[in-house]
Formats: sequence, C-alpha cells, structure tokens
Amino acid sequence: MSGSRRAVEVWRNSTLNKCIDVTDTHGDFYSDSVFGSLSWSNDNKSIVYSAERPEYSKAGPDGGARDGGAEDHGGDITDDIIGSVGGVADPRLYKAESDWGETFSGKRPPVLVVVDVSSMDVRVLSSPAGITPGQVQFLPDKSSSRARIVFTGYKHSVRKYGIVYCQNRPSGIYIAELGSDDYECIYSGAVRSPRVTPSGKGVVFLSTMLGGPHASTSELVYYDLERRLSRVIVPIIQRPLDGQQKLESTLLPDGFVGIYTEQLPLSPWLHIDGASSQDILVFNSTWRSTNVILTLDLDEQKLELQSPIDNMSSNSVLGANGELLAGVTSTPAEPARLMVGKATFEKSPSKVCVQWHRQQNPSTANIGWKIMNDACNTQSESIFVYPVQPSHNTRYFWSKKGQKHRPLIVFPHGGPHSITTLGYNPLVSGLVALGFGVLLVNFTGSLGFGQDAVLAQIGNMDTLTIDEIQEAASLIHSKNEGDAEATVYLGGSYSGYTGALLAGLVPGFYRGIVLRNPVISIGENAAISDIPDWCWAELGIEYDFDAPSELTPNAFSQMWKASPSRLVDKVRDPLLLLLGAQDRRVPPAQSLSYYYRLKAANAPVQCKVYPGVGHPLNSVEAERDSFVSIGRFYASAFRK
Repeated sequence: MSGSRRAVEVWRNSTLNKCIDVTDTHGDFYSDSVFGSLSWSNDNKSIVYSAERPEYSKAGPDGGARDGGAEDHGGDITDDIIGSVGGVADPRLYKAESDWGETFSGKRPPVLVVVDVSSMDVRVLSSPAGITPGQVQFLPDKSSSRARIVFTGYKHSVRKYGIVYCQNRPSGIYIAELGSDDYECIYSGAVRSPRVTPSGKGVVFLSTMLGGPHASTSELVYYDLERRLSRVIVPIIQRPLDGQQKLESTLLPDGFVGIYTEQLPLSPWLHIDGASSQDILVFNSTWRSTNVILTLDLDEQKLELQSPIDNMSSNSVLGANGELLAGVTSTPAEPARLMVGKATFEKSPSKVCVQWHRQQNPSTANIGWKIMNDACNTQSESIFVYPVQPSHNTRYFWSKKGQKHRPLIVFPHGGPHSITTLGYNPLVSGLVALGFGVLLVNFTGSLGFGQDAVLAQIGNMDTLTIDEIQEAASLIHSKNEGDAEATVYLGGSYSGYTGALLAGLVPGFYRGIVLRNPVISIGENAAISDIPDWCWAELGIEYDFDAPSELTPNAFSQMWKASPSRLVDKVRDPLLLLLGAQDRRVPPAQSLSYYYRLKAANAPVQCKVYPGVGHPLNSVEAERDSFVSIGRFYASAFRK
C-alpha cells in the first residue's frame, strides 16, 4: 500500500515487546482462509506467515541507479537484468500473470516469510516453481539443526484458477527445511488445511476429489512423520451411514454424512486430563441442513458428535485450548452467540464428552422455522423460516386484515455444491420480519447429504434442481404455509441461474423474480469467468487444468441448451437484476446483455449495478440498497 507501513508486532503480557518493520520486505499480509497463516516455531524464537510477494521495481529516472543503491553499470540490452535500471522497469513488472480470481483481484501472489524474533531478521522464502504456498505451520524439531515447515502448495502450470469456495484445485502438502531450497511433496491431489498433531508424530489434512464439483465430501488423511507414510482415517462417505460403523479403522457415528468444511480450525487440538491420547482433533462439518461439531481421537480411532442434531440450531467451533473450547451457536432467529465448552474423557467406554455453556437463552423474535422434506428423497430437504404471526413490522406484506396466508419467497442457495444451514442469515431474517415466509431449498447436489448426492446433480443442472425447487414450493402451498398467489423468487449465482430458467420455463408461477449475479449464458461465462472449469464440470464434461479446454462449437452448443439465454423470449414476469460491477466469478456482461434483450422485448425488467463490488454483493452500500430494492420490487410486483 502506497504510503503505508507494515510491521510485525510481538506482544507479551499486554506489552508491546518488539516492532519489526517489514514494509520493504514484502507486500500486504494474507489473512484469508486459503493462503493466510501465522505459526510460531517450537522454541518460540521465530514466526512464519504469508504475505504478498514484493512489488517489482518501476522505471526510475534516466541515469538513476538500480534499486538498493547499487551502481548502474548499464550493461548490454541482451543482459538478463533483474530489478530496474535507469529509465527501465524490472522486466518482470508487466509480465502477464494470472491471479487467484474472486476476492484476490489485484493481489500479488503470496510468499512465506520467516521472522527471527530475537535478531529481528526477516527472510522471504523461495517457493517451488509453479506452486503458490499458504496455510503454513512449523513442524516439531528433529535431529537436523534446521527448523522445518509444512504447508499447502496450490499448483498452477498454464494459469491460476479462482480458488475461493473451490476445494477441488490441484494442490499438495509440502515439507521443507528452512534455509534449503528443497521441498518434499508428501501428498498430492486436491488437499488443504495441514495441522501438526500435539504429539509431533504426524500431520492431518483434508483431501477432496480433484476436479469436477467445486466442493464435495472430504476425507481426513494422516501422515506419519517418522514412517513417512499416509493413510485415510475418515473416508469419503457415499451415503449417510445406517448405524454406527467402522471404516478405515475409525468408528463413525450413526447417520454420519461425511466431512464438509472449508478448513480445519487453526487451534484444533484438545488436551484432556486422563485421556489416553492427546491427539484429539475438534472441527466443524455440515450434517444435512445444520453445522455440527465433531471430535476425532486419533489413538482411539473414534469420531464423535459434540453438538445436537435437533433441527433447532447450527453450531461451529472456533478453536481449542487445553480442555476448553470456544464456539458459536445461532438459529434462523438469532445471530451467532458465543459458547464455551469443557471437554472430559470417560474411560469406560472410552469417550470424549463436551459440556457446552451458552451465553444466553435464544429468543425467537416472532420467527419460526422447520425442516421440510420428502420421505422419498433423502438427498435434499428445505428449511422454511416464517413469521409466527402478523405484527406491525409485517403489515406491508402480511397483516391480520390482509391475506390469510403469508407471501412466500423461494430462495435456493448458490454453488450449486453449497448448503444453507439453520444458522442466522440477516437477509433472510429481514425478509421474514417484513412478513414473508422464506423457503431455503437444499436440493440434490447440496453438501451434507453424502457424495452420491453431490455427484447426482452433475449433468442435471438445468433439470433436476428446477424440478426440486418447484416441488419444494408446491409442498409449502399444499400445506397452506405460503400463498400460491403471492409467491416470488430470490436467487444468486447458481440459484440466479435456476431463477432465470424458471422465468422462462414456468411464467406466471412467480409474481416477481430477483436475480443476484446470475449465470445467464454458460458459454459466455466459460470465456470470462475466473472458474471456467465450472461451466464444463457441471454439465458433466471433463476439464483439464493443465491444458484448458477449448470452447468449441459443440461445447458451446451444449452450454447454450442449458442456458437461460435461450428462453429470453418466454419471460413475462417482473424481474430485477442485482449485479456487482467487479464480479470475477460471474462477470456482469452476460446479465447486461440479458437485460438489454428483455428491455427490447418490453419485458418488465429492472437492473442495478453496484460499482466496486464483487460476486457476493457484500459491501455495506450494496447490501443496504439491494435489501431495500428487493422489498420495493416485491411490493410493486404484488400490486400488478
């Protein structure tokens, strides 16, 4: 950042012990969950973290010196010059270089930085060719005098691909000795989140299917540092388990659906007095339509559920320290509340138990919710969130003097391989407060229902999901939980895509349709998105990361047949587009083209574009304006 200084501060007992200036050593710190990391060495003398690579030098004045003050000897034009010389920028400055897509626009790639706290020496480590490092931790000391680190290395040969929300990227777990340029890849595939065990005997990490769906079921892998061997300790689960079962030598609980989490906690290890093992891992996972907390005793080889599955709340762990855990719990009616857990160990039978202490009792705030499912379909279900009774706040859309049934918003999630859980969502809460019942559809392909459910959606993105969304809405109508004459739609990204399809396929079903950064033309998106592989993978077409697939006429034809663009002349219902001008995931050009075509056809369409905002539309102004715009749009649609 121009004009800004960066420093590493070391605090001890609320006192600033040291301040080490690193402004000239590297760029901004990485603090995200993909690349960000910070780890202390075992002797507490060094730290390692991730930061932007130093910026290459721009051209200086003619006749100036090289950066660093070295004398400019001129040299021949054919010399391999590194750094800027008088009047000439560093040759690497303007070299075409892809970035990691959405949320990483304009950021230079991360490097690993080691700081010796005592000497205040700062070193930027070299990275293996074609590897971007992150999630670094120190390994336990061994006979070698050099400290060792373990990290995730994301691989790229031809280009980098958008990585946020994408767990299927080619990557490896690497080990290196500081001071050496030798790196050992101990596991390769689509891996992430290495965590060193407290015993120092091994490293655990997550592994997911390489390529294909961007998120799916993960397996937990253990690497034995002494034997230099890896083994799966929690496998990929194809279907929810019927009863307690032992797989890969690990005892898994009844109903277990597999591991679904972006990253393991940064402090994931419990230390429980009396336990036979001190390698007890705690982490979050999605379990159908909720988040749960799990513990895994590596020595006892036992995975246990530590939060309820009662369709009432969603729970996550932040980290562990000794026998204590910090977590959060939330419901559709109440934002996340802090909770503290204390872990104990029962010896007969051996079992980890966590007693949770919550901050306060939850308040329903005139908001109710229930799980809606079809007994014949175990791969999907919906969460219905609704106002319990009419109130002053609901008067514009649902009043005692007005319609008998609540107006209904059908709101599937994006992805498609994502999930809506029983946790708090301010947008949903706000819409319910206005008087809407909100149907959150977790269709087949959503996470938390087993790997078979994820894969069942592949190749059916324009059919299966559409059918399940309509079935879920019709179920609400049949139970008189929502007004069939006052049903509207809200979707974003992939569910913006399904909403645009529904606008052309079932005109008249929805009184109004709101689409946030929707996929309108898959073929156009394949050419400009930071995740072009999505456009092939969701149609069931193989994509090669090392030799990016060509958008041939045949491929484009397949994409066109599944795209809402082909249905533009069928749209009749009011439609509102909400777009982020800086969206890298689903760039707005295709939606603007759709908007212009609808306007030309005199369709009732509106469009808003938020400058400087990306795919999630998550700036304060974009969130404020889009919420108000949605409310006004639905009110207008109901008057027609």
